[in-house]
This record gives sequence, structure tokens and C-alpha cells, in this order.
Amino acid sequence: AAENNYSNIVELLLSQEGVNIDKYAFYNCSSLENIKIPSSVKYIGDHAFFECSSLKSIEMPSSILYIGEIAFKRCSSLISIKIPPSVTYIKKSTFIQCSKLENIEIPDSVTIIEDYDSGLSIGNGAFKKCSSLINIEIPSSLLIIEEDSFFECSSLMQ
Repeated sequence: AAENNYSNIVELLLSQEGVNIDKYAFYNCSSLENIKIPSSVKYIGDHAFFECSSLKSIEMPSSILYIGEIAFKRCSSLISIKIPPSVTYIKKSTFIQCSKLENIEIPDSVTIIEDYDSGLSIGNGAFKKCSSLINIEIPSSLLIIEEDSFFECSSLMQ
């Protein structure tokens, strides 16, 4: 992916016009700290916020249906994330290497299907190397936690 010229953006307020945040949309926006996603957005594309190393806060509306593969990889300042109940699918490695991520709330609505034709699962490596992760709320509806989903989550207690 090509480098973008957004490295000095600290806060992002998107318009109500779009329904997708495309692949690599904010790739390597290293100064981006906060984002409020408007209610018009339904899909967060693969690699959308990859390497947004200063990202601390993401406000996701209940309109979000899909969070793409590696969407938040290496968002090393992200501490907590609440996935809205409208989300039904999260691809593999979505939050990989979010080293300061301490808390994740996954609603009962999430069906994370990666390599299976049916069933509910957490995708391979979804939270891999989230070394500060202390707590994750996993809905009872999940049937499968795939390989390496919590690999190197050395602080995980619950």
C-alpha cells in the first residue's frame, strides 16, 4: 500500500456521506489519536487503520456490520474497544499487535467465521500479541476459538 499524506492528522470526524471506510484508508496515520465514525458507515475495510500507532479512541456506531482483516493492526496506543452489537463478523488478525489494548467487549451478535462454513468462532490470531490485554468479554454464543487467537496475550486474566 502506498503511503498517504495524513501523518499529521490528530482527530478525524468523517462526514455522513460514506458507507465504507476503504482498505488502507488511514494506513500509517501515525498522529491520529481519535476517530468518531458516523452512523452512515457500515463497513471498516481490511487494513483501514493499520499502524495508526497513536490511536487511543475509536467511537463506533451501531451501524457497523463488518470489521475487516488487520483493520486495527499495530494500533499500539489503543487501550479499550467496544464492538457495537450490530457487528456480526470480524476477520482474522483484526486487533493483532495492539500492545496496549487492555479491554475488549464483544457483543453476543458477533459471529466471527473464518475457516468454517457454519458456526461461531474467533478468527485465527484476532487478538494475537495484545500483550496488555487484561479482560475480554466473550459471548456464550461462540463455539470455536481458533488457533493463536490470544497468542502472547501475557496479561490476560479473564
